[in-house]
Amino acid sequence: MFSAILCLVGSLLILTSASWITVALFIYFLLRIFATKRKQLIIGSLLLTGLIILSTSFHQWTNTTDLTPQDHTFIIKVTPDQIKIDGDQLQFDGIIKQTNHHTKFSEKIVVFYTLQSLEEKNMWESQDKSIMVTITGKLEIPGENRNQYQFSYQSYLYHKKIHWILMADTIHSIEQPKLSVLNKVAPKNMRSKILKYIDEKMTIKTSQYMKTLLFADLGSFDKATVQQFKKIGIIHLLSISGLHIQFFLTGLVYLLWRIGLTKEKTVYIMLILLPFYGNLTGWGTSVYRAIIMALILLISSYLKIIISSLDAWSWTLISTLIINPYQVFSIGFQLSYLLSFILLILTQTYFTIPRHPLYLNFTISFILMLVSIPILSYHFFEFSWIGVFSNLLFVPLFTWILLPVFILLLFLSVLFYSSPFFQHTLVSLENFLTIIEKIVEKISNLPFITIITGRVPIFLTFIFIISLIFFILSLETDGKNNKMRIRSIILLMTSLLLFSCYQRYSPYDKVIVIDVGQGDALLVKESFGKGSYLIDTGGSLTFEKKKWQEKKNPSSIAERIVIPSLKSQGISSLDKVLISHGDEDHYGALLEMTQSIKVKELLFPIGALTKPSFQNTVLKIANSETSIREIKASRNALTYVTPSLAILWPLTQGEGENNDSMVLHGKIGSYYWLFTGDIEEGEKQLIREYPNLKVDVLKVAHHGSKTSSSEDFLNNIQPSYAIISCGLNNRYNHPNSEVINRISNKNTHIYRTDMSGAIHYEYLKIGKWVVKESFHTLIESKD
Repeated sequence: MFSAILCLVGSLLILTSASWITVALFIYFLLRIFATKRKQLIIGSLLLTGLIILSTSFHQWTNTTDLTPQDHTFIIKVTPDQIKIDGDQLQFDGIIKQTNHHTKFSEKIVVFYTLQSLEEKNMWESQDKSIMVTITGKLEIPGENRNQYQFSYQSYLYHKKIHWILMADTIHSIEQPKLSVLNKVAPKNMRSKILKYIDEKMTIKTSQYMKTLLFADLGSFDKATVQQFKKIGIIHLLSISGLHIQFFLTGLVYLLWRIGLTKEKTVYIMLILLPFYGNLTGWGTSVYRAIIMALILLISSYLKIIISSLDAWSWTLISTLIINPYQVFSIGFQLSYLLSFILLILTQTYFTIPRHPLYLNFTISFILMLVSIPILSYHFFEFSWIGVFSNLLFVPLFTWILLPVFILLLFLSVLFYSSPFFQHTLVSLENFLTIIEKIVEKISNLPFITIITGRVPIFLTFIFIISLIFFILSLETDGKNNKMRIRSIILLMTSLLLFSCYQRYSPYDKVIVIDVGQGDALLVKESFGKGSYLIDTGGSLTFEKKKWQEKKNPSSIAERIVIPSLKSQGISSLDKVLISHGDEDHYGALLEMTQSIKVKELLFPIGALTKPSFQNTVLKIANSETSIREIKASRNALTYVTPSLAILWPLTQGEGENNDSMVLHGKIGSYYWLFTGDIEEGEKQLIREYPNLKVDVLKVAHHGSKTSSSEDFLNNIQPSYAIISCGLNNRYNHPNSEVINRISNKNTHIYRTDMSGAIHYEYLKIGKWVVKESFHTLIESKD
């Protein structure tokens, strides 16, 4: 076990450029091994660690690209399991075999292509063999992460050894090379044929669950259903886990013994069937771990060599690191190996004492939930406590009922597909799955089942992990040391409370200009949880498409950017959302956002409801618990919409256009801020109404358009900082160069989301002392 952990840390040293944490862990485990004073263990561990470090270094050194932007014609090999189609978008990973500059080549690439017709879509959907395609297009470097703590597509592709995105213009030809008999029965080709067969023979939901539980294909699942499973902590049931493999293994061994095969022959057959099944499922992380562990234990049993489950786990981890050390960055790897490790440890200690099965299952579910919190919080900024109970209900249901039923149906469909009984069974199963989904939906809609933690600082994460280890160790005392157990529980509860609440009650005042592309979304978060306010939500224009072009699982700004940005700050509800005016790029993500983040009050300028699309959105929200209010400024006295921000504009009812934008002004930190929406000529009247307006930070109106930020306006307010929210390479050419020059000539420091990604302002004051006040961005500006 120590060898495996030492190898893991050695690999991390290379992959993370030797951060201080991995160095400390590496030294600790090295000292721990030497403390055993077992010469064989020391030598073996060091040799394995050296091998892993060498292997990881090799992966790092060879993870480079030979492509250049001058390459525009490509011959690419594509396997059917890599083809993904959603609406009119085709995406696949392939291996480049030739370019216009290289006759012999081999490099992975991801390709995006817009399908031109329904016939072309059907042709790609029917592919069930490896093909060679000739493509012309433009190479693009994967974009950097533009919002803090969010999913980085660039890093994701790098860990797959992909350095370019090919935006295909045309696909000239598709060739299906002659395949040998061996290639025709290759697992990848067989997998696509089996999945296609399941789609043809089974009902919709039965097909979805069968493909997922038996062949690890989650692609056809509805996104909302997946989110509901995730929300109640049972998303692991929609993947092949060690429990599934153990079920297959036990069932197959029993079946082979029943038909009279000897133990030796059974082992031989399993040595063939298990790897073959792994290929059919695509060798996911959990599948690989479970199958390799099973094979190691089978072989050791056959050879009469004593190997513990923990040793099998360790060798599996080591082999994983040799094959692909980049797996350590995936949440699947982290959860699979960590939770299986904890189960193995507890099986040899706490679970050795006989206990009631219900108590035992509850304890397992509770401990695994606690152990998974740091990983879930790091990746998703939240965790669900309801999973402790939902697992007790759904794990037996999926493992002991649905899984064997799906296996039986798949085999019976070959012989009895046309029989009335089989068809009736399919309909009954479809209805049963519908009931399960409704139960999952009901549970997922329960209040307070999800705890949003945000991205927790490393020191609090470390404290929680230490308290968790202390708690697990105290379980081994089994009542012999009650004081230790009580102390461990108190420490765990205290650290979990701090872990869960730190971001929500952070001592920092913050303003975050979220990079939503061509639009506006600004978060104002007051210290110690006094209030959270969102000014605009971002959004994008949608265009009407034909039925076949519509995406089943469209990606949205709310899902990809706004909601994760809010959750990363520990925000589960917003005190107020202020929509500046009725343009799509300022409110488009509002409706979807309210389905995940509670909004206590929605404010917008009077007259904005004259825009039909905005009115429709507000009417849908009106059925929720959100209070809705139209507002306008007053000439008699300042109207504060938050404790620190007052509305300055509009003074009269408008029509939701740019000049009717809500303009907000107030002091946040030690600066006076002016948030201007998309106001244009209204700037002149604004400075006439407020000639002595003090502004330190200006949110530049209309994304830097030349219709805003006039010379007179800038001369009047004289900001020290200017913030421009606009999309990278947007079609409007925002910000306008004349506006940039006008602002720069005022000695004003400019921050732009298109150049720097999200813009963060943080202010920390303790007593009379300002401890921190700064602007920072995720991407270093190239200006």
